[in-house]
Amino acid sequence: MDTATPSLSFTDLSKATKLKYLTFRCRRPYIRWIISTLQTVESQNLHQITIHPYTGALRNQTNETVRQEWQDLDQLLVQFWASHSIRPRFVYSLDDGGRNMRYRAPSMLPELTNGGLVDLVEQSSPS
Repeated sequence: MDTATPSLSFTDLSKATKLKYLTFRCRRPYIRWIISTLQTVESQNLHQITIHPYTGALRNQTNETVRQEWQDLDQLLVQFWASHSIRPRFVYSLDDGGRNMRYRAPSMLPELTNGGLVDLVEQSSPS
């Protein structure tokens, strides 16, 4: 399932019992939406969570609310790893300013990065 960033609400995935792959493509810094959506996942078949973060959020780390949301997401993804062995992927593009993702990941996702539980993937630009 591929989800786009919503305007106000989250997506309820509780009935998606055969869900295997989940991708979030963020167009705005709605980290809370990702958290709320992930909290509804009940599929025992889920193998992969991929997040394409909003690059503006990478530059907005001084905002305490945004920083707390990233840490809440970090803790939730650690729980997914512990209960389902799901290693999340964060895909970033250098063209979008994502060059900061690898550098900022330890402060945004401290438990995942310190535990080596996350894949930071640079998306190649189309030629």
